[in-house]
Amino acid sequence: MHAGILIISSSKHVIEQKKRLIALGIILLVGFHAPSYAQKEKVMSVFHSLEETASVKASAGKKSILPVLPRVEIGPCAFMQKFDKYHADCGTLFVKEDPTESHTAKNHARVVSIPIMIFQPAGEVTGDPVVITGGGGPGSSIYIMDEFDDDPSLYYSGIELSTLQNGLPLILMEMRGSGLSMANLDCPAITQLEIELLSTYPYKFDSKKFAETSVSCANRKRALGVDANFYNTDYAINDIDALRQLLGFQKWHLLGISHGTRISLRYAQQYPVHTASLILDSIYPFEVDSYADMPEHSARIFTQPFALCDADPRCRLENGQASVTLFASFMSEIKLNPPTLNVEYDDKNWTVGQKTLKVSPELVAYALFNNSYDSDAILAFPQIVKDALNKDYAKLSRLISEVIDLQNYTWFSEGAYSSYACYEEIPFSNIELAIENANKYKSPYWDDLPAINLDLQLCKIWGIKPAINNIKNVDHNQLTLPVLILAGDLDPFTPTIWAVDFHAKLPMKNKTQHLRVWPLKAHNIVYDDKCVEAVITSFLNDPEQTIDNDCALQNVSEINTDGS
Repeated sequence: MHAGILIISSSKHVIEQKKRLIALGIILLVGFHAPSYAQKEKVMSVFHSLEETASVKASAGKKSILPVLPRVEIGPCAFMQKFDKYHADCGTLFVKEDPTESHTAKNHARVVSIPIMIFQPAGEVTGDPVVITGGGGPGSSIYIMDEFDDDPSLYYSGIELSTLQNGLPLILMEMRGSGLSMANLDCPAITQLEIELLSTYPYKFDSKKFAETSVSCANRKRALGVDANFYNTDYAINDIDALRQLLGFQKWHLLGISHGTRISLRYAQQYPVHTASLILDSIYPFEVDSYADMPEHSARIFTQPFALCDADPRCRLENGQASVTLFASFMSEIKLNPPTLNVEYDDKNWTVGQKTLKVSPELVAYALFNNSYDSDAILAFPQIVKDALNKDYAKLSRLISEVIDLQNYTWFSEGAYSSYACYEEIPFSNIELAIENANKYKSPYWDDLPAINLDLQLCKIWGIKPAINNIKNVDHNQLTLPVLILAGDLDPFTPTIWAVDFHAKLPMKNKTQHLRVWPLKAHNIVYDDKCVEAVITSFLNDPEQTIDNDCALQNVSEINTDGS
């Protein structure tokens, strides 16, 4: 959702688990059709062929069998680790890329295939399913994970009590264009370019190279017959409802995270009678202008952790000096005397190696920025800087390792980012204000302007037409169904003020429409702790009751700030 196509989430849950994401993603795609793909040596060959296997228009002869569209094919999941806690089915939703295209025996329509996964509760089904609407971004694949060893519990960890232990089925589906959906709009060359630039001293964002690489990727997708104009929020919500009809549900609850909240909101707007409730984590309302707001939020990343440190007696400096001055001193020091660090990474063959990097202030800023999705990382920043000033670079090396690790980019589709953002956000932004704010909040080591300028080119590069259906003009009074909004007060990407402003406009606020803000939490808090799950469970069981999150305050004093 943020300007700059290569801004990625590197939250703790994502970073620790990316090494296994592709293998499990393949399972999501192929489901029961090809269990033999649940082998690492075969998984990578499939992943590397994604760009060449975009949705193909099937040739149709006289004996061609006309496949039904839309349709869903489901069977038992071929998990690499067997378990019997819940029954799970995996499969694929097949829909037309262009819903208006004719589909005949002689002229098959182009098909979009979307991976799905369905978990059944342990006991009797007592309520409507909960559907996870994609992985955020836009352009991110589903990354609902916790620590696991090829264990399917990664998909329900954190929401198990509120869904599967609460009698509610849990359904996951990718959004078209992202993850292992087909056609896939991923651009591996952009990932390679980003890692190459990050590994070069001094790090510098190169808008020209990114634009050239994006042009090449967009042209390749067109050559494969892909029209990126069919990959946006409005087509995605139609996919969701096609799945609902095929599975035979009257209505269901939608859980959206980050850009997934837009998917959920748009679905509720277009299909209100089929929406039981909305759970919106790290809300990204349609009415905000993320480009105009972004520079101020970016600047906050480099001040907020140190203000928190000064307020904590365990972290503040003994001499009373503001800890942010240490950050300024460190950035000045490494500009004059850049350290050389050994950092670990995973290469294109998914083997662990080491790189020796000369570290610039710009690279440190990039690492801090991309780790700010994670509250633990935010709270650890001051200690990381303190250690580095004392020539202890171990924690800084780990932080930088996460942004040059190829595996941390595989879940992000650059083309899907462009197709969604160019449809619903970029053309409607106040670019003059965005540029003004970028210049206002620019620092010697961080500048949002190059990324903003690149994003302005993406819509032309991909040939995306903006929405003409007032997608940004939301009538909040029409949203009368139960809503639970969850926000972290440290979140710099979907800041709390967005959640507060959105909630204030709702007609049933504090009745069946609730806002709960978590102290010392950042982006994506659904899977953060049991307190969050307790609130979700209460909401799903009875949205009219008072939902409190007092439990969130109990562990604040135990927050770790030493970066360990």
